[in-house]
Amino acid sequence: MTIRKRFILAGACCVLAAVQQLPAQNNTVELYGGYVYTKANPEAPLPKANMHGWVGSPTAYVTRWLGFGGEISAVFGDIAKEVSAPGPHAKEYSYLFGPQLRFVDKAKAQAGVKVLIGGAFAQVNLASATTVPQIQALTAAGYSGFNQTKFAMMIAVPVDYSVSKLLAIRVEPGIYMTDFNKTKQANFRFSAGPVFRFGAR
Repeated sequence: MTIRKRFILAGACCVLAAVQQLPAQNNTVELYGGYVYTKANPEAPLPKANMHGWVGSPTAYVTRWLGFGGEISAVFGDIAKEVSAPGPHAKEYSYLFGPQLRFVDKAKAQAGVKVLIGGAFAQVNLASATTVPQIQALTAAGYSGFNQTKFAMMIAVPVDYSVSKLLAIRVEPGIYMTDFNKTKQANFRFSAGPVFRFGAR
């Protein structure tokens, strides 16, 4: 078992042990959406680039502390390059599903953890103004057109600040894992935005 897998397993066990001891929120449905940042490059192992985009995520809770949901997200960015040519443009779309545990419920702050798995589609396009010599130089440096769909996984910690019973503001740091070009990446990801909460018991 790799160190990463051991870390994930240990973290999941700690969360499950803590859940029974802590109170939970009482809404049954959450709708979350907002801004996403990550540093990644689907053309691994070439240098990573800053990528920005959006996320949308519904979650439904079957008990006071256990829910299941999914998310769709997209990030975009221009890949850094080592040659004199227009930078390739990258985009990644992910579709992930899995459980979410919520275990902190204070008057103004709530927190949980979620583990989502699914797939990610990535594409890298060379700029239309790129000349043939520039394309050759980019290819020699490892840059080219790219199009793949691969397995993806994310472990994130949503932290909510309540504005009202129905509305909260969420910040969500996490680790976003992909396997493009048969190269495993574990990239930091951060998202922020509003959460709309429904179905309070």
